[in-house]
Amino acid sequence: MSIEVRGRARHRVEGMRNRVIAALLTASLGWGFAAVGTRAAFGLGATTLTVLTTRTLIALGVLVAWVILAGRWPSRAAWQHGALIGVFRTGLGPLVWMNSLNYISAGVQGLVITLVPSTTAVLAAVMIKERITRRQVIGLGVGLVGTSIIALSGSTGLGDEGDVVYGFALAGIGVFFGAFAGVFQRKFAPLHDTVELAMPMFASGALVALVVGAVVGFGDLGSYPANMWLLLAILAMTSTLMPFALTLYASKHASATIVSMTGYIAPVIAVVAGAVLLGEEITGPILFGAALAAAGVAIVGGVRRSQT
Repeated sequence: MSIEVRGRARHRVEGMRNRVIAALLTASLGWGFAAVGTRAAFGLGATTLTVLTTRTLIALGVLVAWVILAGRWPSRAAWQHGALIGVFRTGLGPLVWMNSLNYISAGVQGLVITLVPSTTAVLAAVMIKERITRRQVIGLGVGLVGTSIIALSGSTGLGDEGDVVYGFALAGIGVFFGAFAGVFQRKFAPLHDTVELAMPMFASGALVALVVGAVVGFGDLGSYPANMWLLLAILAMTSTLMPFALTLYASKHASATIVSMTGYIAPVIAVVAGAVLLGEEITGPILFGAALAAAGVAIVGGVRRSQT
């Protein structure tokens, strides 16, 4: 192989690597600002179900349009598997996570969510008999210590307006829902193209939001200001669809270890953005817990690195 050919090949590899990194950084920004945007919508009068339903329906509408234009309708099996994943990933999980933002800050919630990968590994070992390593268990333990320090200190990031019990309970339930989604995704995703699962996932998530909303209500929709609806539309595109699409792109061109970098970056963005944009508190226990949560993600990421 000539020097010129090797140079072109190296240039293509470097270009792909740069695009993957850019995609993951952008996805991290989207996820990092998701909770901040949700709390901002709450400040404009939105309810949890209004936020979830609007974001999910907009995302679903875009996916339906894409499927029609691309002519790639999901198979029956993809509908069954994608809908099951979506009940937890785009329905129940976001429902309780968004509700937790009434009681804890966006930054604190983001730190709790870092427990999802290691919890998924533990549940996968129990439910589908995946091999679990000592490092995965240690990673979960370290992350739990970090979030427990924040919870036991009473730090909610919202001062007197927060409620550590309700906030951490809801976020913790969301971790289990997210982990269940991860287990089902590990089991069924290899059977389908990931894009094929997207529409069923968002369809079942939207159904969960609509059913729960029909029971408990969506609030007075007519009283919501126009800027709140604009904010929800922006969140649907930039904090729901965009991160999903970009991590999908990255996963096709990079290892699981590289893709997992969003687990480090998004919580940091949530902590900083919440403090700067919403005036959320950053206390000593939150910083210490954040360091341990990041360490837990790093330990689990080390397991992925050895397996890829």
